[in-house]
Amino acid sequence: MRNDKLFFSFFPLALVFSLFFLGCSPSGSVGKPCEVSFSWWGNESRNQYTIEGIKLFEKENPSVKVLPIHESWEEYEKNFEKKLLSGNCADVMQVNFDWLHKYSGDGLGFYDMGSLDEYIDLYNFTMDDLSFGTMKGRLNAIPISFNTAIPVYDKKVLDELALDIPSTWDELFNLAKMLKKKDMCVFTMSNRHLFFLAVAWFEQTYSKKVFTEQGRLDISLEEIGLIFDFVKRLVSENVVYSPTKGIRIAALRERKVIGAVLWCSESSLILTEAKALGGNGVLGNFITTPGARESGWYLKPASMYAIKKDTEHPKEAAMLVNYLLNSQDFALLQKNEKGVPISNKSLTALMEKGQLESMQYTALMKIRFNSAAINPMIPIMEDSQLITAFSSEVFAYLDGGKSKNEAAEEFWKFVNLRK
Repeated sequence: MRNDKLFFSFFPLALVFSLFFLGCSPSGSVGKPCEVSFSWWGNESRNQYTIEGIKLFEKENPSVKVLPIHESWEEYEKNFEKKLLSGNCADVMQVNFDWLHKYSGDGLGFYDMGSLDEYIDLYNFTMDDLSFGTMKGRLNAIPISFNTAIPVYDKKVLDELALDIPSTWDELFNLAKMLKKKDMCVFTMSNRHLFFLAVAWFEQTYSKKVFTEQGRLDISLEEIGLIFDFVKRLVSENVVYSPTKGIRIAALRERKVIGAVLWCSESSLILTEAKALGGNGVLGNFITTPGARESGWYLKPASMYAIKKDTEHPKEAAMLVNYLLNSQDFALLQKNEKGVPISNKSLTALMEKGQLESMQYTALMKIRFNSAAINPMIPIMEDSQLITAFSSEVFAYLDGGKSKNEAAEEFWKFVNLRK
């Protein structure tokens, strides 16, 4: 298991080394002219700055031609497994954290970038950073940034109610009680974050983890039922708005909610909405049960870069990975769009140019200052199929389509009996 205290204690020292070695990136031609493919997902804005960055990389490395492969998230996720298993994936690819465990449990699904340290400035990352991408001793992927679910509020409404930002579940439900008088809820959120919120409550309240490290449920059917009942309470007592429809940022504009639970990399969405309404978007606290022995909150890489396991051009692929992660030029193009970068060289570039005055950066600092209260995410918790199964069963219970025991049993079977 990852050591969070080690992760945070390494940060200042690693930053010093990155500043000292600022000009030590490998650059220039490595060998004969070749083509390296690179795949990523995202909106058109991400596509545009990535293409611009690729052109700069090619200018610096004229022997390397980059073949860009850009898709929407939906397309990328749908096509990834088929491309990877058929050997038709890109030489360099953006990957999700849980894909390492899904496709490289033996550590052999992706290239070992630890053997390419001549071309990738690994000193910009702590050992703990790299542990997220290490499978069976092989460095399969390197994180771009970190993410955790976090509550965000329009503080203007809290001030009007003379209430502080909630720190405990009781305070959260008290806030919801006050908002109910105004026909408002506390949060809009995705089904994924609804699941995370329920897990946090259960683990804190019962001092027991929901999942094993191997990704199996470590709780009984009765305990699954307790989680389902807590979701029911979140909905019935106006904590969560319209859960079956997922997150709706517009609900803030419509005065249906005063905040959201979302990824810290997305937190500025609430800031923008709150400002448009004359409010003040602020980060919330990691809600806890007083005296809890389990934190219930989890940290994960927002996304990562990996190299094809049998690429014909490992050195050139490594040079591209190094550019994407550690180039100050690319950092200034990307800014915080994929979250605040954890590469100390990229972070330094943004700090020097004043590009870190954002809620995302504040969220990163909040993560660092609350390191003891955030666990490394168990990969199964990122599995989209698991989130779909949980949502389907809990909503079937809430809607009366299934009994609590029936829904809990179906969810247990999905997680523990699937291959």
